[in-house]
Amino acid sequence: MDELIIFDSSGIAKVFVSEGVFYDYRGRPLAFLDDENIVSYSGKHLGWFQDGYVRDAQGDAVGFTEGAQGGPITPVPAIPPIPPIPAIPPIPPIPPIPPIPPIFSFSWSSITLGQFFAR
Repeated sequence: MDELIIFDSSGIAKVFVSEGVFYDYRGRPLAFLDDENIVSYSGKHLGWFQDGYVRDAQGDAVGFTEGAQGGPITPVPAIPPIPPIPAIPPIPPIPPIPPIPPIFSFSWSSITLGQFFAR
């Protein structure tokens, strides 16, 4: 997977994805991808990454990549900072059995990207 920039609902770059790992802009690993499931390093299923959108447990969009499709209207993204050199991520735990995905909505979530990854 190429490096992707994840923007929040206001178009600010908050997270980047490199080799299936979500990092903050300090280079700290936040979560990892297991197929389309986003899993924390504590082993918790956080949501889904599909069609360029980060989705919460209710199916609402929390963040997006450029070119995202099938979700809420995205703002014009700000020019992102250059991602730092990421830290070596911890060994991922065995992913939990993911819940059945909800119907993905055309709405923005009430939680921020920071809150999403802090759960």
